[in-house]
Amino acid sequence: MRISGYGAGFDQRPDGGRDRAAAFRARHSVGQRVKGRILRREANGLYWVQVGGEELLARLEVQAAPGDELLFIVRALTPEIMLRTLPGGFDAEDLPGLVQRFRAAREVFETQHAGILTLPRSLPPQSAPRRDAFVSALAADAEAARQFDETSERLARVNAVVAPRGTVAQYTPWLLPELRRMESLARSSGAETILSATSPMCGEIEARLSETQKRLLISAQRPESASPLLVELAALARERLRHEPTVLGPMRLRPSPFGGALGELFTEATTWTAGGLNTRV
Repeated sequence: MRISGYGAGFDQRPDGGRDRAAAFRARHSVGQRVKGRILRREANGLYWVQVGGEELLARLEVQAAPGDELLFIVRALTPEIMLRTLPGGFDAEDLPGLVQRFRAAREVFETQHAGILTLPRSLPPQSAPRRDAFVSALAADAEAARQFDETSERLARVNAVVAPRGTVAQYTPWLLPELRRMESLARSSGAETILSATSPMCGEIEARLSETQKRLLISAQRPESASPLLVELAALARERLRHEPTVLGPMRLRPSPFGGALGELFTEATTWTAGGLNTRV
C-alpha cells in the first residue's frame, strides 16, 4: 500500500509520506502482529486503514468494507512496508511468530541445561548413540525434560503450518554437541536438508545436504576454523546417505536477512500468496 497521509487535511507537507513511513517503522518490527480497521474507500479504489495507531492509504488485496477489522503480520519494513492478512486468526498462520516462540523456548532450554547438551560430546559422530545419551540425561532431569518438551511442542506448531508444503522443521541438539541454536529444515521436494547453528569456534554455520546429489555444502562465518566441524558433518552425512558424500566447503557464510534454517520458510513465495497490504513509500 502507499502511505500518503494520516487523514484528509491532517498533513499536507510534501515529505509527509516519508514521515509517516518512518513513524510506522519506528513503532513496529518484522513478525509483529497488528490489528487494522477499514475506515473508508476512496474513489480511486484505495482504502484508508487504521493500523497500529496510524491511518494509512492502502491498496487492499482482500475483500473488505468500512468498519471491517483485519489481522495483519508485518512482513517487511524496508524497502517497502508489507503487511499480510491473517484470515484465520493470529496463531493459525503467524509463521514468524511461531518460529520466534520456538527459538525463545530453545534459548531457555540451552541456557539452563548446557551440561546435558555437552554429554554426547565424547561419543563418535553417530546419531543413535548420541541421541540415546541425550535421552538418558533428560530422563534423569525432570526440569530439563519439561523444557525440552516445551521446545518440541512449539516446534510442532511450526510444523503444523509448514508440513502441508512438504517441509519439516527439526531440533536435534544431540547431533553436534558443540553447537547451539541448532535448527534444520527438511524438504521432501529435492530431498534437501538445511541445518544451521552457532559454533564457538567458527560462528554461524550452515550445512546443506542433498540426498539426490549426494552432496554436502558447508558454510561458516569463520570458515578457517571449521575443519573439525567439517569432519563431524561429513560423518553424519555419510551415515544419513549410506554413501560417501561429495563435500564442498567450508565456504564463507553469506549474511541472511531471515536468519537460520527456519528463516528460509519466509523466502517461499507460496507463504505469502494470500491477501495483504502492499505498501510503497
